[in-house]
Amino acid sequence: KIDYLNHIINVDSEVRFIEQLEEYLAQPENIFSQFDWWMFSKIDQTLDEVYIPYYSHQENKIANFYPDFIFWAQKGERYLILFVDPKAATYTDANYKIDGYKRVFMEAGKPKVFDGNVEVRLIMWGRTNTGEQYADFWSDNFDDFAKKIS
Repeated sequence: KIDYLNHIINVDSEVRFIEQLEEYLAQPENIFSQFDWWMFSKIDQTLDEVYIPYYSHQENKIANFYPDFIFWAQKGERYLILFVDPKAATYTDANYKIDGYKRVFMEAGKPKVFDGNVEVRLIMWGRTNTGEQYADFWSDNFDDFAKKIS
């Protein structure tokens, strides 16, 4: 439950995401029930070396994008690694971070498949209007989220 996570997750957008996730998981037909197994974790950028390199125009250099959460899921022989990064109403470099993800994990406009059965996806969680080319990476509800990872 959310109470024991407060010392780890204390940014408003992250807390809201966890609360919405908890509510969604209470529904019997949620997207996660379709997987054989799944789990998730909060990425701690001070301890974990899980990041996506991207070009930061603000800093004028290559920077590391640490998505806030990582999900792992398996269905049969298919494995999904999903990065989710909740955003507040104001954010910086979101499109550049998506571009970094695309350079590493996409090919010809589709997610690369590693070792024949592993896909890595990215969802920026929140409301935004960053343009058509980035729309597929944004979600603010779990119905849309489910479509993006199916």
